[in-house]
Amino acid sequence: MRERDEERSQFVAVTTITDSQAIRSVDFHPDGNLFAVGSNSKTFRICQYPQISKLRHDQHFYPPSVLCKRTKHHRGSIYCTSWSADGELVATGSNDKTIKYMRFNKDTNQLVGQEIELNMHDGTVRDMCFLDNSSTKSRLLASGGAGDCKIYVTDCVTSMPMHAFGGHSGHISSLYSWNNTMFVSGSQDQTIRFWDIRVNEAVSSFDQEYKPGALQKSPVTAVCVDPTGRLLVSGHADSACVLYDIRGNRLIQRFYPHSAEIR
Repeated sequence: MRERDEERSQFVAVTTITDSQAIRSVDFHPDGNLFAVGSNSKTFRICQYPQISKLRHDQHFYPPSVLCKRTKHHRGSIYCTSWSADGELVATGSNDKTIKYMRFNKDTNQLVGQEIELNMHDGTVRDMCFLDNSSTKSRLLASGGAGDCKIYVTDCVTSMPMHAFGGHSGHISSLYSWNNTMFVSGSQDQTIRFWDIRVNEAVSSFDQEYKPGALQKSPVTAVCVDPTGRLLVSGHADSACVLYDIRGNRLIQRFYPHSAEIR
């Protein structure tokens, strides 16, 4: 029985994709059947996720079916990729300081129309997230990175910038949104900030320096919020993973699941 339990608990590779250079970003389509890949080679791909209904632990895995491929999609490495909540837009950010977003037809699994390029950043675009409002059919894109340390929010319907949020003193490493107005940012300045697009400044922040249980300050490299909007988990350059109670504004747990930087 124990052997069978261990067998079931194994991670099994279902597909693999290789590139001539480092792969920096992967993001799943909301439907779960596709994923987008960006790399240092400037290549952007949209791939088909394989069928896994009859997955066996000893089966061979193969490269995925590539539905779309764009070489030299950016003038630099592709650092981040993001799908809109409805899966009809996909965006990429690069160290060429630009963002590109494109329409995606879910029926044909193809990019359609002309790509839109945004040029408001003055440094590498390291992360982005969509804030979608189905009731108003609005699509907003929050993006951040190096340079001026600002977070920009763009209306993807008009391609016009709406906000430029300042407050961080270090490069933006990670962004995450869990509803149509709120998002969170993690920065090299070692702080985490919460933003509401209806307010011109951060509505709250976590600073490790004064949080109970903090051992040392470390750059924030990754942030994520659970679906209820109550818990935040952050990854750090010192390999720490930290769990916060958002509503209680308190640190719950700090642990070290890795031996090197979390990205």
